[in-house]
Amino acid sequence: MIYVVELRASGEPRAWFAFDEADLARKLKSMASSATALCIYRSDAEAVAAFEGGDPRIAGAAHWRARHALHAQLVALEVLADDC
Repeated sequence: MIYVVELRASGEPRAWFAFDEADLARKLKSMASSATALCIYRSDAEAVAAFEGGDPRIAGAAHWRARHALHAQLVALEVLADDC
């Protein structure tokens, strides 16, 4: 699974996934987005590490919305449990 967080100059960050590299390429090609940056994590472990503060692009208090979007995607795909 590949996880993507779209960071936007205005509006909320958005997280989504692709099944594999071909699916990612297809989605990126058809995407008409206002994303200013894409954070791409190519495994569950990379995405969890980013959520836990391992990626400075979404770490810190200023980027909590991006981490929240990624967290929601990880919970939806049952990578993380939402038992807090």
